[in-house]
Amino acid sequence: MKKFNTEYRIQNTEYSHSRSARKGFTLTELLVVLGITAVLSTVSFSLYINQQRAKLLETTTEEIVGFLKYAQQKSTSQEQGLQWGVHFENPASGQDFYALYTGTTYTSPEETRYLPKGITFSTPGSNETVDISFYKLIGNSMGGVVTICGYFNQCTSITVLSQGLIVYGKGDVVTDYAWNSRIGWINFGYTGGNIFVPDGAGDLSGLAYSNNGGWISLNCVSTNSCASIEYKVSSAADGSLSGWAWSENYGWISFNCSTGGPDGENICASSNYKVTVNQTTGEFDGYAWSQNLGWISFNCATGGVGQTNICSTSNYKVRKL
Repeated sequence: MKKFNTEYRIQNTEYSHSRSARKGFTLTELLVVLGITAVLSTVSFSLYINQQRAKLLETTTEEIVGFLKYAQQKSTSQEQGLQWGVHFENPASGQDFYALYTGTTYTSPEETRYLPKGITFSTPGSNETVDISFYKLIGNSMGGVVTICGYFNQCTSITVLSQGLIVYGKGDVVTDYAWNSRIGWINFGYTGGNIFVPDGAGDLSGLAYSNNGGWISLNCVSTNSCASIEYKVSSAADGSLSGWAWSENYGWISFNCSTGGPDGENICASSNYKVTVNQTTGEFDGYAWSQNLGWISFNCATGGVGQTNICSTSNYKVRKL
């Protein structure tokens, strides 16, 4: 009996040790677990940082819109008997900023705010300014556009319409060239033009430039001319453009036959054309029409006679960054 108990204790001890061994981890297993944990932590942290960066553009936009409404409210209430506005500046060196001011033009700031790190102005461009002021009592404005860009090439355009309405939306700035047989290349990424295209439905803004044809404005707010004449090029949710642009030297440019008639009527039965923006690739395609310039092609893929592909001989397109 004593021998049996001794053997039992020995076997039981061996079983306990074996069970304990199976409960633990080898050094290799522990290193693998730690490695996986480190990778997951890094990925999670990167996702968090990217989310915060994307959020930064949104919160900065909301702050600027709030500041514009603040100036508008002061003008409407005629605070200090004055007109109020917001000055936006993109200095050649130093941090971009916007400032509250009084009067019809900016001379000195009443209150200044700086854009956070990672956020910059696209409009105004480098070493340029934009002033948006609101009239006393009624709160309307000469209008204007400000575009801010952040991480991942994301941008937001803030537009103040002539009636004082403030609208904004996400989108992209534009680059590269369209072609017209009369004035040649039209630069949609020209420095200071700052063309903005919304994601989906919304209005375009900014100006294109031709060495032979001068400036082409896509929205009256870009030239502060909406008080005298209103025009704009707009995008539908699927990227189809419509409306009119304005050339300082050659007049009106239609972007869609559906609004291409002299009075904005549909003329697609006699001349079927339009410009589109591919919502996946960001590339423009198709043709705009000017009575004085003729056709303007936005992509070599449809730039030949009969809208054939001529990219092998002339590779051009307008595209979103």
